[in-house]
Amino acid sequence: MKFMDSIIKDSMYLWEAAANESFLEEMGKGTLDRQKFLDYIVQDSIYLRDYLKAFAMAMYKSDSLKQMQVFYSILGFVNDSENATRLKYLQDNSMTDEDVDKTQKLPACRNYTQFLLDTAKDGDIPEILMAVMPCMLGYYYVFKSVLDKYPSVKDGYFAPLVADYTSEFYKECCEYWTEYCNEVCKDADGEKKKRLSKIFEQASAHELYFWQMAGGKI
Repeated sequence: MKFMDSIIKDSMYLWEAAANESFLEEMGKGTLDRQKFLDYIVQDSIYLRDYLKAFAMAMYKSDSLKQMQVFYSILGFVNDSENATRLKYLQDNSMTDEDVDKTQKLPACRNYTQFLLDTAKDGDIPEILMAVMPCMLGYYYVFKSVLDKYPSVKDGYFAPLVADYTSEFYKECCEYWTEYCNEVCKDADGEKKKRLSKIFEQASAHELYFWQMAGGKI
């Protein structure tokens, strides 16, 4: 079993719990309250800003141009796709990125982004990857689950967001980054792999808390 297969398996209980959160269930059914959805979009937009900072720190710590280019590639995707979709939802509600910049983080968002930034500051490249990957890979998992259970979601208000994370392109991105992580972590010893697995599990737990926050549970 490859390294990433192993650590994803160990954190799958958190991903499955996230996929079954009421927020995502209601999104799939088309019954999600629009204000609750907007609040999520705002907090997720705030989160993406610090997510980018974690990748920027990985670029800074890279030891080759090729590695820098790999991390740089995510910056364009976040700006061109993820943030663009969120901006459209914000505009639908007469909000802008400037309004997001003035919004305070809710506790689950604050704790998650602090975890990302602390790991990016103090960790090495493999550790940074384990902190950021549950967001990327986990989003494909939960939104694919939504789409599989509620195919009609692709025709409703939430369709653009679901489409971003269930497209063939996004799937290929997840596969690429999974293999990249396998390559980066292949020479890690047993203790290091335990450390990386723990970081991945912690980040996955933060993902779950974020969805619980979106649903108003915490």
